[in-house]
Amino acid sequence: MSGIGEILSAALLMTIMIDPSDKILLVTLLKEDFHIEDIKTLIVRANLIGLLLLVLFAVAGKIILQDIFHIEVDALRVAGGFVLFKIGLEALEGGGMVTLKKEKNILALAAVPVATPLIAGPAAITTAITLTAESGIVVSTAATFIAIALTATIMFLTLYLSENVSKTTLGVFIRIIGLFTMAIGAQMMISGAGGILIKIFQAGSP
Repeated sequence: MSGIGEILSAALLMTIMIDPSDKILLVTLLKEDFHIEDIKTLIVRANLIGLLLLVLFAVAGKIILQDIFHIEVDALRVAGGFVLFKIGLEALEGGGMVTLKKEKNILALAAVPVATPLIAGPAAITTAITLTAESGIVVSTAATFIAIALTATIMFLTLYLSENVSKTTLGVFIRIIGLFTMAIGAQMMISGAGGILIKIFQAGSP
């Protein structure tokens, strides 16, 4: 695969892991209680924080995991896949993945829960680390930049388009995305478990 093609493929995967559909619901909920300018500021701040966190894990995540905590990437795939599967199941059953505490100051929501875990969540962090391990830091960081830019764009568009979309339609859409999210989580667990089994067999071979 060419360099650009590899980056675009990785960016698509990272975008799925960040899950823009969840952010559509988030912005829709925020519009009910907050001024549009405040929501714009939150979108910018939350995505910048999420970008910094994901780039940090893309660059140093493998070192942190393997050298400090001695955790293999395949084990992280299994754990991240399980979390993603659970998030998808909750979306499929409930039609929504966003829970917000009532805050008088909207910017208090920017770092937690919007930047993390809604943007830089377990699945996205796992993907950033595994992309670096498989394709290198350049592909991983470039993919992260593209995915964050796309997520922020979708959130901004939602500010102006969500009035034309009913909550019922939005709930159906999120349930469909939840099903795909479950499938991706299951695939991550299978991939991680397969990698672990291969290493076990190789270790046991004469």
